[in-house]
Amino acid sequence: MTIILTAVYFELYAIAIVPFAIGLIFLCVFNPSFYVLLICFAVPLSVFVKDVGGGLGLSLPTEPMIWLLFVLYFYQLIIKGEFNIRLLRTPLVMAILINLFWMFITVCTSTMPFVSLKYFIARTWFLMTFFFFLLKIFESPVNMRRYLSYMIYGTFIIVSITILKHANEGFSRGWGYSIMQPFFEDHTIYSAYISFFVPPAIMFALRGNWFNFNSFQRYVFAFIAFVLLVGIVFSYTRASWLSLLVAMGFYFIIKMKVKFRSMMVVLGLAAIIGFIKQDQLLYSLESNKQGSADDLESHAQSVSNITTDPSNLERVNRWHCAILMFKEKPMTGFGPGTYTFKYAPFQRPEDLTLISTNSGDLGNTHSEYFNALSEMGLPGFLSWLAVFLLSVALGLNIIYDEKRWPWQRSLATAVLLGLITYYVHALLNNYSDFDKIAAPLWGFMAILVAIKYYQPQENISFDGSTEIAKD
Repeated sequence: MTIILTAVYFELYAIAIVPFAIGLIFLCVFNPSFYVLLICFAVPLSVFVKDVGGGLGLSLPTEPMIWLLFVLYFYQLIIKGEFNIRLLRTPLVMAILINLFWMFITVCTSTMPFVSLKYFIARTWFLMTFFFFLLKIFESPVNMRRYLSYMIYGTFIIVSITILKHANEGFSRGWGYSIMQPFFEDHTIYSAYISFFVPPAIMFALRGNWFNFNSFQRYVFAFIAFVLLVGIVFSYTRASWLSLLVAMGFYFIIKMKVKFRSMMVVLGLAAIIGFIKQDQLLYSLESNKQGSADDLESHAQSVSNITTDPSNLERVNRWHCAILMFKEKPMTGFGPGTYTFKYAPFQRPEDLTLISTNSGDLGNTHSEYFNALSEMGLPGFLSWLAVFLLSVALGLNIIYDEKRWPWQRSLATAVLLGLITYYVHALLNNYSDFDKIAAPLWGFMAILVAIKYYQPQENISFDGSTEIAKD
């Protein structure tokens, strides 16, 4: 307290944070499980500061907290050798490590090595924090519940603030694109983030008794789920609307117990038919002239307009650039994080739109898949796709296992549907390099791995005393 008062008196405000920093260091060292959950709660509440000195941007307070945990876990992992070797036999974990290894290879061959190295380091500390460290604490299922509930609460706070601000502006579409600032850069990443937590919130509302939530808490989760849906609707983000519809459809596929292999066959056939019928599909899409609009129905109809809608046309432009970049460097790509700086010369005159730019200030590739293809070549794309597909396969394996307890299958269903929303959203945007998306993306995968390998057939208690009923 003396340090804080002294700093305020002499207007040395930077010194005032020293006690908090010391407190976080002690918390990280002596209670790292709660520390990482605190990071997850703070993720939606963090604010990006564009220049904290030296032209560097920083997400506060989460990025410094992530760095601290990364150093601690790296020490435990490398120096003390605290790593479960059994995890290396897990297909999903192997795919993640192969993708990370290939990313390192493409850093070495990058056209902008320093940019790619920063990107690689960021991916590494996100994986260490939100996948491997969370996976470690998820040996206790109670921490899975805490992780999801903390993130849901933090998300609810931000969405509530945004809805109140938006209500003051009459829920207009124009304000909907930026009203979530300073917590989120724009409406697309905001809605992509919220979509992760709609299925878990609904699951806690319907099945909360399995996780030791009382009736009042379940009603709270039901209200939170409603607020999150309202936030998504008034974000005017068509990709998120589509992702929730696909997740809903995927839920019915799960209820019909469709096997993963059958899904892959159907997707493969659909891709082949789409390739064969591409001219007819393009003609059909070009017949849609509906542009973005303030009313929700017209705005939703504009999602397939690639004739007059500037946003959709610019996506097509970016995708064409990514394909041309891939053709030039098919094996290693241009390097992680380089697309923004390298795509301009690949723009074709017939693809340019009113919002096209050579400065890279209007977004990236607008697709996780095309981004991996252009920056890390075919191996990078295939390994990234494998991560997504193997997480789906793992989730379905748990859900369809009748020997597992209902809480395990219900939890796996919720987090898998949350992942599905992003995998669909990733067709149209790429945000995995943001901490706000990395936290649920890798955390949800960690939950699936933990359910599969840490609680194979066990029933547990979420309050430490009573068991959960099996039916």
